[in-house]
Amino acid sequence: MIQILLSTYNGARYLRPLLDSLLAQDVPGVSVLIRDDGSDDDTATLLGAYAASHPAVRVLRGENIGFARSFMRLLEASSPAAEYVAFCDQDDIWQSEKLSRAVHGLSHYPQEIPALYCSRLTVVDHRLNPLGWSRIPKRELSFRNALVESCIAGCTMLMNQAARRTLLRAIPENLVAHDWWTYLIVSAFGTVCFDRESRVLYRQHPSNVVGIRLGSIRRLLYKIRRFWRIGTEQPVVRQAEELNRLYGPFLSEEQRRILGRFLGASRKQFWGRLRYASFCEVYRQSAFDNLVLKALISLNRL
Repeated sequence: MIQILLSTYNGARYLRPLLDSLLAQDVPGVSVLIRDDGSDDDTATLLGAYAASHPAVRVLRGENIGFARSFMRLLEASSPAAEYVAFCDQDDIWQSEKLSRAVHGLSHYPQEIPALYCSRLTVVDHRLNPLGWSRIPKRELSFRNALVESCIAGCTMLMNQAARRTLLRAIPENLVAHDWWTYLIVSAFGTVCFDRESRVLYRQHPSNVVGIRLGSIRRLLYKIRRFWRIGTEQPVVRQAEELNRLYGPFLSEEQRRILGRFLGASRKQFWGRLRYASFCEVYRQSAFDNLVLKALISLNRL
């Protein structure tokens, strides 16, 4: 059994083709658990119609709490009987072999080890015309990377039951995004595999001027401005503090040292942060992003 977790919010425009693609997967035993995050468009009506006509679709309705917490609520409501659990975004299209390919990717790992599959994305416009592909990670997908970067898309993720149980050991209050938290936890206690082939059409809306068109100067400038703007809130540091609070005793000795040095740097004066940034073992995937990371650490804007 594979359970797909879908959080929706005012997504009626693109939900029908997405749901049809989920129900057309080429593996048996697929169910879809949906939580609507307080939509005020036609989303609830559409979801109700699908649930009424498809026994595999179940809908939960709740107040608006934001996508990250909505997905964590879904994870809490997910089935312990599911062999695999997948995250899904409301406006993408899944090719029919998306899940079978992901299951094959995880089949090499023992069931008792938390394992997470993720893949590349095919970027399309709102009419599904191809625009390109997401980047392939250049460096290892690891705990040291996951502390400071979310470089894999939640809509490509498939986790085994061991990963689900590990994530449900403690539900965070401070997290940047559900997929980032998932990457962080599984990289700490299990393994993450990346598929260079894409089976997800990632829809980029006209209003999203930057989106996931990776490699462009505009996107790099956008990322710098975004991190600078939210730097006073220190979301990355707060997420790392939440990891330490909830999972610190379960981390390996080396992971505790890495986490402790990272959190300690945020509490130092400028010259101490600069020294840490010059040799820090945490990293982002691209050379440019790594330079930005070092600057943000030095300026205490993470």
